[in-house]
Amino acid sequence: MNATHTGGKFIMKKAISVLMIAACMLCMVTACEKKDKKENDTSAAQATETDCTAAELVTTEPEGEITISEMIDQRIKEEGKIMIYRMHFGPSKTPLEITEDLNVNIISYDGKELIDYGNSSNRRGETRLGDIIHNKVDYSTYDIGAYGASWKWHDTKYGYEKYTAEERYVQREITTDDSGNNARLETLYSYSKGTLYTREEESEIWNQTEKEESQDIVSFGTFERIKLDGKTYMTFCVRDNLDLIEYDIIPDNKFTENKTVVYDTPGTEKTTVNTVDYLKKYQAVPKEELEQMIIFPGSEKAESSQAAD
Repeated sequence: MNATHTGGKFIMKKAISVLMIAACMLCMVTACEKKDKKENDTSAAQATETDCTAAELVTTEPEGEITISEMIDQRIKEEGKIMIYRMHFGPSKTPLEITEDLNVNIISYDGKELIDYGNSSNRRGETRLGDIIHNKVDYSTYDIGAYGASWKWHDTKYGYEKYTAEERYVQREITTDDSGNNARLETLYSYSKGTLYTREEESEIWNQTEKEESQDIVSFGTFERIKLDGKTYMTFCVRDNLDLIEYDIIPDNKFTENKTVVYDTPGTEKTTVNTVDYLKKYQAVPKEELEQMIIFPGSEKAESSQAAD
């Protein structure tokens, strides 16, 4: 089944939201404060190291490969859903350190729906990664709902709107190279088609128009594995069409923990070749660039960064 992408309006909303993210993240520095290196200064003001844990890069040789579809489908079969922790950040001169203090969006996928877990106490709906890892999240206080689902009326500056979704599904999109034979990116893409009801502020009459929504939710790019607080996680890094970085973190299980995750082959069951124009501009971040962008304790980049401080 194909759905028409509603380009202009959606891209404008996306641009506004991601530019807000970029503005917030431009000045991002490592999430854990470093100890002052002055050996003779032991004052409390100088001892600023926090108790947050920094991730390590897993470099052990993998025992095999699995595809993205195999990784997703096995997790859904065993646990009913796969949990994904998504983070966005913008360009920065300072390398990012992955720690428990970073904030992420929580997403789940059960093979049918993509669910957003919005933290009502955070204006961007984000949750501290360490709170997720240590099971400190009280989901009863969260705004939980499916992407593309129906929603009740809300205020706009012109009046009121409400939306009834009549058809929605998630497509696994494979973006290929020019040959069409080689995958270079995969995306979980949410489609929705329904009726938008609008009315002016002092009117009782609802106007009806057909509405189609589509949105990329999770993109799988360059794969690495990290260890955080003794547990391992799969990570995927993508640069989007607005030059922002999407970094997705997925907990390992017994099936995935010793394996490299690779793209599906175009034509794989449950997938389709991507036809979304703006999504074709997404790119998996090259390994050598990723090494400059994200640092891990003990790496040459981390040591040179500390020396510069």
